[in-house]
Amino acid sequence: MREMLFALLVGSCVMAPGCNKKDVAMAIAPAADEMAPRSAPEAVSAGSASVGGDMGGAMAKGDTAAAAAPTMRAPVSSVQAGEWDDNANYRDYVRWLEEADRSAQRLDITDREFVVVKDRDGKAVPNCQVTITSPTGKASLITMASGRAIVFPNDLGLHGDTLDAIAACGRSQVAGKISTKTADGVTELSLDTARTLATRRTVDLAFVLDTTGSMGEEIEAVKGTIRAVADKLSNDQTSVRIGLVEYKDRSDGNDLTHTYPFSSDLHEFSRSVAALRADGGGDTPEDMHAGLTAALDNLQWSQDAVARLVVVIADAPPHLDYQDEQDYGAAARRAAAHGIKLFTVSASGMDDTGQIVMRQMAQYTGASNMFVMRGGAGPDSVGGGDPKSSCGGSHENYASGKLDQLILGKVTRELASLDADPMSIPGRGQDENAKPCNQRLVMAN
Repeated sequence: MREMLFALLVGSCVMAPGCNKKDVAMAIAPAADEMAPRSAPEAVSAGSASVGGDMGGAMAKGDTAAAAAPTMRAPVSSVQAGEWDDNANYRDYVRWLEEADRSAQRLDITDREFVVVKDRDGKAVPNCQVTITSPTGKASLITMASGRAIVFPNDLGLHGDTLDAIAACGRSQVAGKISTKTADGVTELSLDTARTLATRRTVDLAFVLDTTGSMGEEIEAVKGTIRAVADKLSNDQTSVRIGLVEYKDRSDGNDLTHTYPFSSDLHEFSRSVAALRADGGGDTPEDMHAGLTAALDNLQWSQDAVARLVVVIADAPPHLDYQDEQDYGAAARRAAAHGIKLFTVSASGMDDTGQIVMRQMAQYTGASNMFVMRGGAGPDSVGGGDPKSSCGGSHENYASGKLDQLILGKVTRELASLDADPMSIPGRGQDENAKPCNQRLVMAN
């Protein structure tokens, strides 16, 4: 099994600039510090995959390779997935994006800056509006649970060596300057007041789900994820609200999208989506843009949520030829402006164009890209191996992580980042996969 997984990863390595077999061997390794004891704020669920590993560009065609292997319809609980964070490996991502297929547009992420908003005690301040101005334009972002906002000045039309930044959090406000002369620069905006967080922290989690005919296994996995969130995350300290948008394509008639509003009664919500099933479709592209628009516009996002997450799950790229609707680039910018992370899940069979779209949306909003590895736990699984790594130890979750566990890990990491060091930024200055094992950062947030 290990040899088969290794061979598949090597075969998919062609999309990664400079990728070699050693890179692939390390791809499924955890950071060495991930195996060491960690303080409570940094702890993540056992089912979540490390972003300090090296799966990155090596898996750019991983789903294509997986689709080419013999497949077995696995039990729902055995849907396997991997994860890759293009912000933690930003330079590798920029190279890949430059060399990848040109059929889809590019968000201009050639300059990346960070704004970090902290309170008087140095703690991360989420949900803070950051307004950035330059002689050529103005943009607004919302800080994430980590207290950070990622700024891509070129894409936002903010040109100049220095940008003005103002963070407004409730009645507190602080101003600063962003220097674009320094690559991966960090602008710290420190409030003179302590942050105010509700005793019970709210997380908004939405799914944007392709429900056309080939998505049956993933739909069942989402249902299982909702049940897992209900069982494991809703407690006296955390309130999770879940919403869902299903989408198809215009050829499927009037039911292009259907929105299930946010609910904090997760068991009832689970019952309300129990009838979701896969049907329709027929051609490869689907109307993903319609699903994204419905999620951003029709769901009632909480202004008090400490974290806002969308998980986009699809096995087909969006239509790029519909001229009467906004594209994925506009959706990514709008999400960032509202502090919403767009996590993406490329199901098996996703083509190169879809990979470019999914990875760009995730990277731009500070999220990560996941990919389903068909075969479950059966003998033809491409996710069932547990290869040893050059970083020492092994990493079961990365090679064999269940999709519901990975998504569950997104929520727990967002909550953990509230109390983590907001200045600990994976991939800043150097890609995590280029660092020695004992220096890699584990958290994506």
